[in-house]
Amino acid sequence: IYNSTYTNFWQGAMAWSGWWHNQIGMLTEVASVRVAAPVEQRRAIPGAPPAAEPEGPGGGRRQADAPDPIPAPRDVTPRTEYPRPWVGGRWTLRDIVDYELIATMGLLEAAADQRETLLRQIYEVNRVTVENGSKSEPAAILIPVSSQFEPRAAVRLADKLQIGGVDVWQASAAFDADGKSYAAGTLVVPMTQVFARYAKDLLEKQTYPEVRRTPSSQPEPPYDVTAWSLGMLMGADVAFAKKPVPATAQLTKLAGAPKLAGEVAGNGTRFTFEYKGADSALVINRLLKDGARVACERTGATQIVVVTGAQRKRVEALASEFGLSVRAADGAKDAMAKANVVAIKAPRVALFQSWTASMDEGWTRWVLEQWEFAPKTLHNADVRAGKLRQQYDVIVLADQQPRDILDGNESPRVRPEYRGGIGDEGLQALKTFVAEGGTLVMMGNSTELAIQKWPIPVRNLKRGYSRDQHFAPGTVVRVQVDTATPLGYGVPAETCGFYNNSPFYQVTDGFASQRTRVIARYPNSDIVASGWLKGEELMAGQAAVVQVDLNPGRLILFGLRPQHRAQTQATFPLLFN
Repeated sequence: IYNSTYTNFWQGAMAWSGWWHNQIGMLTEVASVRVAAPVEQRRAIPGAPPAAEPEGPGGGRRQADAPDPIPAPRDVTPRTEYPRPWVGGRWTLRDIVDYELIATMGLLEAAADQRETLLRQIYEVNRVTVENGSKSEPAAILIPVSSQFEPRAAVRLADKLQIGGVDVWQASAAFDADGKSYAAGTLVVPMTQVFARYAKDLLEKQTYPEVRRTPSSQPEPPYDVTAWSLGMLMGADVAFAKKPVPATAQLTKLAGAPKLAGEVAGNGTRFTFEYKGADSALVINRLLKDGARVACERTGATQIVVVTGAQRKRVEALASEFGLSVRAADGAKDAMAKANVVAIKAPRVALFQSWTASMDEGWTRWVLEQWEFAPKTLHNADVRAGKLRQQYDVIVLADQQPRDILDGNESPRVRPEYRGGIGDEGLQALKTFVAEGGTLVMMGNSTELAIQKWPIPVRNLKRGYSRDQHFAPGTVVRVQVDTATPLGYGVPAETCGFYNNSPFYQVTDGFASQRTRVIARYPNSDIVASGWLKGEELMAGQAAVVQVDLNPGRLILFGLRPQHRAQTQATFPLLFN
């Protein structure tokens, strides 16, 4: 079938990325096989009614995972956009490759045959984009640096834009735009460039349109993600200037990611710097690996990382790499023992990986590895073997249904060593891990395992609503964080996170032996920062991240997606903490 219609709203598909770069892109999807094993499908007879599915033992329908051929295809009517319908038979990995090759070669041949027309049209798109950028609004996108909660967030955002082909400039002098002052060092994305509209779409607030088939029909929900405002997700404030940046700003085009100045001021063996953002956690991890002693001291609304036992040259190198302002001084020997100081140790982290595919586990592992947490992988047998507390301080369960964790895949098509889940034995091992002082971090749907299997005072409110009542396929939301608790360190009191139909919680009455704390919550109003969400009022004031202390162990429940596809760097510290 060709010319099938997909949403063009979201940038997520690779074809859409090409379009936003004024290029030709094509989306293809081909029927799968069992990894690389052929699939047998009963043949349909065009013009004849579909055959009834064969019955299994006892008169019931045959199981979907049975090794017998799957039922015949039902759509076998030839038409202009589906001239040769698939009627069934043997489907192999080679068929997939052949279909993709045919489609790709067809695209390349068409582009080659029409190269002059396509080049002229693409040139015209580029010309109009640049021309409009000089006479319409916005005229430029501004990314302040020094005024950000985490200045490195602006650096990382600029780096991502440059990877996408966007030209980024930097002001050498202070300037005013739209009645607001901007300091020297501000990053500028002029709209007079061919990828200007791509940059605008990445950074602006998304507003999903109301789509109706007829004037009287109900609005249709989005097909996929409705928000990807990259500045919000990465914790960087972005502004849209109505007029071009004045010449007094002395703009210089950057050849690479901007560089932040870092320094170590003062003398002494006690080093301090502010804990702000995800990269602070990366610096802490490197210092811990060096054998340094690290703690976090809370002073009002500010968290200060305190380091002793580190070489000055090493601290200077980290300050230069990450643009840190470090203060060196001689401190009291008992400074680490104060009530408002939390000692930080290098955690022994394990990440559960079931044999049932979990994309979220892969993204979680990638994020933890990139920020140098070095997680170990736990499979079903590893969990069932027990003695987890002797090996790990923290076990992470990525977003996955509890049934997949407990039962796994019992299909006879799956090799015996990959069948099943952790089972009751593994669940008991996790309970023992927590009872012995371990921290169990659960994200998304896996948090339902804790709600179902532990006597904790937390309800998943999302489970009580239908799709018609509450639905969010992918939305940037506002979040309020308790920055006075260690899990909230390094994050501003108000930030943005990513939400896509994951749980949100209500804290109920619990046992006196437990302590339940809301680490992050949704505001009482105006939850949506970018995108579309149905039933926003149902989330108002409810918990997004909950910590349950079971003395001595604890459970951490993330309804909010703190590491979603490695994009949500604004909320990374919540997971890292």
